[in-house]
Amino acid sequence: MKKDHTFYVAILCLFFLFGLISLRWLPPIKICGYKVKTVDMFSDIEKEKKPLSTTAIPKVKPKVEISCPKGQTCIEDYKENISALSNFFKSLQDIKVGKKVRIAFFGDSFIEGDVMCGDFRDLLQEKFGGEGVGIVPMTSAVSQFRQTIKEDYKGFKSYDLVHNAKEKLPYPPFGYCSIPGENNYANFYSTKFSLRTQKFSEIRILYQSNKEINVNINANNFTQNILLPQAYNIQTQKIELGSTEKVKLSFSPNAGTYLYGISFEGGQGIYVDNFSLRGNSGTALLTSKKEMHQALNQIQDYSLVILQYGINAMNAETTNWDWYIRIMNKVIQEIKELYPQSDILLLGIPDRSHKVNGEYKTMTTVTKMIEVQRTIAAENKIAFWNVYQAMGGENSMVEFVKAKPSKANLDYTHLNFLGGKEVANLLYKSLIFDYEKHKTQ
Repeated sequence: MKKDHTFYVAILCLFFLFGLISLRWLPPIKICGYKVKTVDMFSDIEKEKKPLSTTAIPKVKPKVEISCPKGQTCIEDYKENISALSNFFKSLQDIKVGKKVRIAFFGDSFIEGDVMCGDFRDLLQEKFGGEGVGIVPMTSAVSQFRQTIKEDYKGFKSYDLVHNAKEKLPYPPFGYCSIPGENNYANFYSTKFSLRTQKFSEIRILYQSNKEINVNINANNFTQNILLPQAYNIQTQKIELGSTEKVKLSFSPNAGTYLYGISFEGGQGIYVDNFSLRGNSGTALLTSKKEMHQALNQIQDYSLVILQYGINAMNAETTNWDWYIRIMNKVIQEIKELYPQSDILLLGIPDRSHKVNGEYKTMTTVTKMIEVQRTIAAENKIAFWNVYQAMGGENSMVEFVKAKPSKANLDYTHLNFLGGKEVANLLYKSLIFDYEKHKTQ
């Protein structure tokens, strides 16, 4: 007679169920630098918790109330006596005499792959001139995902400030570098993203090295070799390509060579460098040495620094914002010191949703973070733009995800290229609205 195992199966199922339930109390963990979400079987039925902030967040208002066009989210100005973007607006006038105006767009995964940033750049170049995507990392995990330029590569060891912070490397302010090994190469391809990304005419190599670097360049089926001189801080080398849709670069292998990126550009106009770094809350900007910031600024002479951070500094349970205020104040003060000619525009976080009672809705901490970021802008007398409001406010991320076609990813945190284009247009309109007002003053 066979033994009945039903009792043991029931016990096993109970243990399995208990294990699943207990996962909701498992603290967040990271695997290979990526945060693993907590498994919660009751997320669809439990009520939303409303965390009480332990940080006093003062209400602030811009120095001048703006008569903002209907349906537009205007830039808030917290500088006294003069526009917070006056230096940038003045530099735009210099384009007429053959100058290049540069913007450093520092951010996290929200602008990774040139989402939002690519369309913002293209709109500015359409109005003010310029061609090319600006600085591109020597190697990138999103090189095939990005639409404004494509790349394939081999033979490099790559590092970044967030995921390889313990490596004692001379990181640039934007946080990534690559070391050339044996038989390395990097192929860059133009794309049909816009009229301004279809050809390469000029590149600049950003690097640092303890000895000369031999570089082999192939473009238009023509090969040339150049020597980059030894450099103990960020250095740049300009190379004219003529007009080509592809360029291949190979570097002599050396453990003491640090390749930071390639800048793709053309003649006079405006250039926007996308310095996205996944997982960065903004603190990585403080990790790079001041000498590296000064060297980058000397090379690029930025007229505007845009800061897009915050997503990695909050979640649905965040109650204390003191550390974030302290760190971002320090970041902004350092930028003011090391990029003295640059204006600063701080972007508020976008809408971000999570599941409550079976439905996705805006995290209650989103509006708290925006109040915090607005306070930071006011304390530092810089400009601020409310991405959350521009998107449509509460539950706008849900609407972006549900749109046909969808404008955001199913993580209810990141925009896709379609949503990025929409927000880029809104930012561009707000910036040009201020610029046109500035010209009449």
